[in-house]
Amino acid sequence: MLPTDLHIDGRNVEVLPEWRKKIEDELKKLDRHAYEPILHARVEIIGTGHHRHGAFELRLVVGLAGQTLTVIRQGDYVLPLIVDAFQAMDRRVKEYSRIRQQKVKVHEEVAHQGTVVRLYPEEDYGFLETPDGTEVYFHANALKNAAIDTLPLGTRVEFAMEPGDKGPQATWVRVTE
Repeated sequence: MLPTDLHIDGRNVEVLPEWRKKIEDELKKLDRHAYEPILHARVEIIGTGHHRHGAFELRLVVGLAGQTLTVIRQGDYVLPLIVDAFQAMDRRVKEYSRIRQQKVKVHEEVAHQGTVVRLYPEEDYGFLETPDGTEVYFHANALKNAAIDTLPLGTRVEFAMEPGDKGPQATWVRVTE
């Protein structure tokens, strides 16, 4: 659905029908990714002719509830500028929509106890074992107060974990001994 307040203007250039259609199609796609409807949109195509980044500049402004997002692109051809600007705007609208829906990733910061059971220092990872026997993957970057190449097997640690692609993984690991 197109916003009720839509302006497509050309400065120093006439807006061609195929540009207008492409803009409207891209706005419909953009609206599907927005959590709330797009209230207004303004697309300005500027024929610069002398611009060092190309002969055209495209300014895209989208108004959502509580936020106005802007994307500016320069180039030699208008249709690729339209596509590029709307792709960038789509990423920004999706991110803003996630924030509005409060779908921000929350990390559980409960400290678990465990022991280092396997190490692969040449590949920068290892495994911890919890008291109930669960194995937890960790990467060397998760270590807070030790280096993986100096960490002995059997070292007692505390850690936080989250689900990973192949099972539980530690988000941070701290040596407690």
